[in-house]
Amino acid sequence: MSKLPLSVFIICFNEEDRIGQVLEAVKDLTDDIVIVDSGSTDRTLDIAKAYTDRIFHKNWQGYGPQKVFGQEQCKYDWILNLDADEILLDDVKTNIRTLMQRDEAHRKAAYKLRFCQIGILAKSIKPKAFCPVNITPRLYDRRRAGFKDSAVHDKVVIHDVTDFGDIGGDIAHISYKSYSQLWDKTRSYCELQAEDWVRKGKRPGVLQLIFDPPLFFLKQYFLRRFCFMGVDGFIISIILAASRALRIGLTFEKLKS
Repeated sequence: MSKLPLSVFIICFNEEDRIGQVLEAVKDLTDDIVIVDSGSTDRTLDIAKAYTDRIFHKNWQGYGPQKVFGQEQCKYDWILNLDADEILLDDVKTNIRTLMQRDEAHRKAAYKLRFCQIGILAKSIKPKAFCPVNITPRLYDRRRAGFKDSAVHDKVVIHDVTDFGDIGGDIAHISYKSYSQLWDKTRSYCELQAEDWVRKGKRPGVLQLIFDPPLFFLKQYFLRRFCFMGVDGFIISIILAASRALRIGLTFEKLKS
């Protein structure tokens, strides 16, 4: 099957248990797989070298800077960004091929992808009905869209906010390896958010501390549909809600120091 004029870039750090599946899913789409590693000490890079020699090191500076650096290394203007825990499934790969066969004049600047959460206790990467879903643009033309260097936020910004489409198909998002890994990941993110708040002069109040965590739990458990994942979904929602309190607490701590 022919390769597409499309670059795929992935930022990673110690992802030996997942990155192989991610790379296997994209190896037939492109001849330009770009890896941006921030200092892995496990077998991540050994696995990556079986798929690409386009491997770069960049010390961790936050999500935005890592992804800006990644897109700058890409060979093609059309770029697909994946994290090291996001696996393209067959339908979305077919839809990407169909899109890339169109004349460029008939393509939008960016396309939303559907990331389906695969739970910690799941035995398959096939998304379940009503699973939690995040829909966000990650396939884009860097001449008309791209990442910005925010340390906290890593969303593709489109120059013309109306110039985007929906690619269709699912991506399996295995974002949580264990409950302890989920807590470590959210704690690290809370640190970045607290630093960002302090830098911007944002001062959370006591009412925010009281109401934000329980409301966030309800949002995750019901609106984001973690309730359909049983015990797994309940525990994940509790951890995510607790991280909201931690973010506020870390901000208080930094403001007093």
